[in-house]
Amino acid sequence: MGYLPRQMEADSIKSLTHASASYAGASSPGNGSVSFKMGMLNINRAHTFKGFNVAYGVLGYLGNAEHLYSNNRNDANGDYPPAFNKKMYGFGLRTSVGFHSTSINGNTDFRFINWENALSTENGAYADFRDEIYNGKVYNYAGVSNRKRFWTTGLSTEVIFRARRNHDIKHAFRLFIGGTPGLANSFKYGQLADLDKVINSSSAWNFNYFLSVKRFTLSLEIAENINLASKISLGYKLQ
Repeated sequence: MGYLPRQMEADSIKSLTHASASYAGASSPGNGSVSFKMGMLNINRAHTFKGFNVAYGVLGYLGNAEHLYSNNRNDANGDYPPAFNKKMYGFGLRTSVGFHSTSINGNTDFRFINWENALSTENGAYADFRDEIYNGKVYNYAGVSNRKRFWTTGLSTEVIFRARRNHDIKHAFRLFIGGTPGLANSFKYGQLADLDKVINSSSAWNFNYFLSVKRFTLSLEIAENINLASKISLGYKLQ
């Protein structure tokens, strides 16, 4: 649920096209964890009206999922998956619709409620590997999902403000809370899976800081759904 930049209500230009590149990483929970690394390209369009804003965009990503053993040997007991390094890639759509209020001096917008959605796909060798395990024998202490299509939805709140003497510098803080319906229920677990590691909720949260200096932007994010993840994005306004 990456950040979708929007103009402030007091800005002279009310629409914005924004492109960015991101690097993201995450690790799955529990022993024998899988680490994820990926690069992303994002482009979105946004419009700000009086008390109302909307944004939409597309994204594409390419990365890998990796599972290694510290002793460089595979688990001989079949408790965990073998060591692997598999590619993954996908595409997605993003939308955000929200309401805001503006301070008297116009230097702060309180985007108090936004409805955000993301539709995404996962393809590649790692998705095929997950499907193979799901439809075969699940490793004793492992959990696996065969989902390749995802819908994440929820609400966010945000405050964005600009420097009093330099309106080209803006800071924003945003918190998203939502979930990916059906994700937790899509998992299968091995016979010896630790009940404390069983995923019971599809809920998610995302917190990020956004900085805009003239046409350049920076976004720092930390999020958790099933995996704890972090992401850094550098962007440019094409307005």
